Amino acid sequence: MKVILLSRHPENFPVCQSYQPFKPPSSHPERSERPLVLLSELDYQMLKALNVDGTPAIFILDYKSYSEETIDLLKSLLKYKEDAYAIVVNAPNEAEVAVNFLKAGAYHYFTQDLNYECLCNLIDEISAKKPLKDKQIKDAIDEYFIGNSPKIQKIKEILPKVAETNCNVLIGGETGTGKELVARLIHKLSPRAKAPFVVIDCTTLQETLFESEVFGYEKGAFTGATSSKKGLIELADGGTLFLDEIGDLSLSIQKKFLRFLQERTFTRLGSTKLIKVDVRIIAATNKNLKEEIISGNFRADLYYRLNTVYLYLSPLRERKEDIPLIVDHYLNLKKKEFKKEFKGYTREFMKKLMEYDWPGNVRELVNFIERAIILTEKDIISEELIKEYLELKKEDERIKQERYCEEENKTILIDKEAKKINLVEIEKNLILETLIKNNWNQTKTALELGISRKQLITKMKKFGLFKERYHIRSENPN
Repeated sequence: MKVILLSRHPENFPVCQSYQPFKPPSSHPERSERPLVLLSELDYQMLKALNVDGTPAIFILDYKSYSEETIDLLKSLLKYKEDAYAIVVNAPNEAEVAVNFLKAGAYHYFTQDLNYECLCNLIDEISAKKPLKDKQIKDAIDEYFIGNSPKIQKIKEILPKVAETNCNVLIGGETGTGKELVARLIHKLSPRAKAPFVVIDCTTLQETLFESEVFGYEKGAFTGATSSKKGLIELADGGTLFLDEIGDLSLSIQKKFLRFLQERTFTRLGSTKLIKVDVRIIAATNKNLKEEIISGNFRADLYYRLNTVYLYLSPLRERKEDIPLIVDHYLNLKKKEFKKEFKGYTREFMKKLMEYDWPGNVRELVNFIERAIILTEKDIISEELIKEYLELKKEDERIKQERYCEEENKTILIDKEAKKINLVEIEKNLILETLIKNNWNQTKTALELGISRKQLITKMKKFGLFKERYHIRSENPN
């Protein structure tokens, strides 16, 4: 943990020597030396670097150096770095001022009679909090990700490392595996946690409204634009932008996103002013983007821009050992929500859950748990509920298959009818062209077409091919 002293007069701090380790009093030799950084003014570039490397920091603010500006300085520090602690020293002995600093987020407030022994004790106290934070991170991940399978454990290990960086993340996995949940967890564990988390649903993003929705617009940019509006990207400034189902974007929108990702700049609709934003990009897809690239549906350059870190969420059928833990977790959670009490479930109930493949993944399982809690009338959930559910799923699948077959049959009939119509048109045009070529001589036309004169007359009546009609048209085209 770094200790950073912000003072225009470091000489007033006898225990601190410029760019030397912070040396605690000799009465506590067991205290390890901590790196001390001296700053006369707030260096935002340094704060940004601290944010990226995830190093916790203790800021000591010298009130004598900044006076009334100290509180604004404190607010800026806590805004730029979430895992930071601010200690105000050499401050006036006034209750109102102290209360204002503590409300603004100061961890402690020392008056002008600074006791260095107390300051060191306070730094030790703060340093001891880091293991607690690590435990809080682990608890947060365990709450979001239920399961102990090797595939889930691997994700749990990676997430904290990914969260503390600003790199782009691409999350893959089937529908219902929890891709948005992972994105939200990365944001929650990151230094950007206090900033917005903005979702762009790529499945509903219309090409005609893309720029106005995503980049925003200026007043008068189009009819009805009575005032300026920030786009989704601008609303995410300082936070995280989540691109849900990125694989569904059209190629033209992909191109626009790529340009933004490269520069992190854009212009609002109806403006020429470049706006620069600081956002972290997380994208998710249920498609195989490599296959989409080969088929020409996804840009390779956009894929490589997004895929700095790739996280794949396995379907539930590949980690069935997690099902009992997921069920227990959500049963306890949902029974409180629905205010229902029961003792548990039968062994056969769990066996049936484990046998089913859950094509809708965790989302489907959680929905079923809610259904089971609502419908059960006993204090033990029995296997009858899962049997009924599976029968309903079979019936749904049967109806879906029947509808599919009906649609297929309709398509075949329509195709046949279309082909029939096309053949009739071809036959009519051929007879007409041959008649005109032979100056409407029926004998010559029938001979050339390889049919009898009687057959030709029948077809001419069928298609309405009369000399008078076409002769008048050719003489009077207007």
